[in-house]
Amino acid sequence: MRRGGRVCAVAVPSLLLLLPLCVFGPCFAAVVASRHLFSTSRRSQMTHCASRAEADGSKDVGDTAWRKRLTPAQFYVLREKGTDPRFGPYDSYSAPGDYLCAACGTRLYTSEMKFLCDCGWPAFWDCVPGAVREAPDSDGIRTEILCNACNSHLGHVFRGEGFHNPPPNERHCVNNTSLHFQPRQ
Repeated sequence: MRRGGRVCAVAVPSLLLLLPLCVFGPCFAAVVASRHLFSTSRRSQMTHCASRAEADGSKDVGDTAWRKRLTPAQFYVLREKGTDPRFGPYDSYSAPGDYLCAACGTRLYTSEMKFLCDCGWPAFWDCVPGAVREAPDSDGIRTEILCNACNSHLGHVFRGEGFHNPPPNERHCVNNTSLHFQPRQ
């Protein structure tokens, strides 16, 4: 660019240095903060999820029996760790009641724990104490959540996303297929 007979250099290299921060900064910062702030010892003090040591699995009947009890779509999500399409029936559902595991009927969440986050899947800020267990996901970044009673895949838990949820500031992102809603009487 010319200005007064001189060529002015635009600070493109400086802007390029900011590009990774703009693109990856928030995500990277969230991952680093999540790994640092929510280590296993601190996590157990803040969440109602069961630890690996508290794993139950007493209602897990094995894949052969699950194939007979579940629909193909349920088996895919609950037993093969599949993911539902976005915006299913429970995403914006707000009736008072309880959300049960679609496989074994264990009470996992209440309608008071649910919030609308516009991610396309039902979101809960916490779980019924001991009903949900965490496990590291195979991608090494996310944390899977499972029904603690039958080991069925529910979805993933995310922390510190800024939704201003009450402590423990979690977002349980749950597949619609993993849930059965029981209205409150």
